Amino acid sequence: MGDSMLTDDDVAMFVDMTGAGADEARGYLEMAGGNLQQAVNLFLEMGGGGGGGGAGGGMASPPMVPSPPPTVGGGGGGGGEGAGGIIDADVAAEVAAAAAAAGIDTGPLDAPMGDADEVRAPIAAFQDQMINPDHERRRMEEAIRADSMAMNRRMAFDRPTDGPGAAAGSSDGEDSSAPAPAGGAAINQLFAAPEYNEPGPYYQVIEKAKSEGKWLLVNIQQAEVFASHALNRDVWSDDTIKDIIQGSFLFWQRDDKSTEGDQFCQYYQCGHQLPHICVVDPRTMRKVKSWDGRKWVESHAAAEYLFGFLDEFSMSRSPPALSPAASPSMQPQAAPPVTGSGDMKLVGLDEDMDLPPSSAAGSSAPQAAGTATDTATDTAMAAMPPKDPPCEMPEEPAEGGDAVKVSLRLPSGQRTTRRFLTTDPVEQMFRVASALAQEPLGLIDLATQFPKRSLRDIEGGMQATIKQAEVAGNMVLITVRSA
Repeated sequence: MGDSMLTDDDVAMFVDMTGAGADEARGYLEMAGGNLQQAVNLFLEMGGGGGGGGAGGGMASPPMVPSPPPTVGGGGGGGGEGAGGIIDADVAAEVAAAAAAAGIDTGPLDAPMGDADEVRAPIAAFQDQMINPDHERRRMEEAIRADSMAMNRRMAFDRPTDGPGAAAGSSDGEDSSAPAPAGGAAINQLFAAPEYNEPGPYYQVIEKAKSEGKWLLVNIQQAEVFASHALNRDVWSDDTIKDIIQGSFLFWQRDDKSTEGDQFCQYYQCGHQLPHICVVDPRTMRKVKSWDGRKWVESHAAAEYLFGFLDEFSMSRSPPALSPAASPSMQPQAAPPVTGSGDMKLVGLDEDMDLPPSSAAGSSAPQAAGTATDTATDTAMAAMPPKDPPCEMPEEPAEGGDAVKVSLRLPSGQRTTRRFLTTDPVEQMFRVASALAQEPLGLIDLATQFPKRSLRDIEGGMQATIKQAEVAGNMVLITVRSA
């Protein structure tokens, strides 16, 4: 573009508005095709200054930057002093609207650029609560209650046909809070979860067990497996099992499709063999022992499992081995006993052969003394009264009728189950224990663990009946007293 299209008035106006040199003004006007407003905008966008070099000479053309369209009627005359006179009206309106929406006071857009910046007032301090604890507690209680009601519906026998998502307890399926039909109330009550099942969340029950010094007995059920329902009907409802659990455990039962049940199965790796039964140490939250729930089909078998666990583990002792809170017990080995002067003397078989006759005679003296001692011991034992023989094994009554089962645990740890008639005296149980332990009747003692009592000290003594002793379905410990 030649200089003929550039007028001196445009160059002078550009110089007055931007403070640039005449050559630099011609360069920007040439790039803008003679449009004064676009040339000024281009100058401001590119930072201005340092670009002069002659209008047609070797000035390097700066990259073209898109600029807003010129304001109608604003091309030639200077619309105010400074940069404020060249701001497009539409752009200024958009900036003002955006600032007002953001709550920012921009002030007059045509204010001089050189004015001192104003410092806004600080935001006033305030306090707010991001989470309402009461609302969060109510939300958790509602979620737990809804999850429990959904589990009860899944475990019910008279539930309607499950819709999509109903097995998982979602709201897309059946309404988990809908009451069960009246006709199925009896069968649902028969297979209902035990009344001592802890309703709280898992971690709250853990803290409760820790404070009470009890183990946590966990049972994960599955509605599709009948063994889960049989546990509720035959095992957890048994009076003996109830006494054992309430005495040493807290009971926590969930099904595999409940929120906490599913999390427990994943965390403790219960596998796919359900129902699952395990004991958790509340001090370490570690699973101490687990069983396949399908083996707990009878209450006496469940009692043996629980008694065996209580015999092996105790909350009064340190956590079991391999537990994160347990440390191996390191005890120094006892030094071997020191006899005589402590000098070591090796005695060989040929020693008597190398000794002189006098020494050999002297060495035979201890042997003679030892022989005399053995003879005195044998004489003392022969003088003791003979030991009473153990009782013969009584005949076991037939199953059914008035016969009840009692589990007996021998001192060796072996367990056996024996039937007795409810009218038999307690002495009959002592005779069976004497025959099993092969010890005299007078040295046999029988005791129950829950409650802890000796059967010799019950009301009526040895002549009390089995029914009065209340040992049916219980574990009875056999101990042998010293003579």
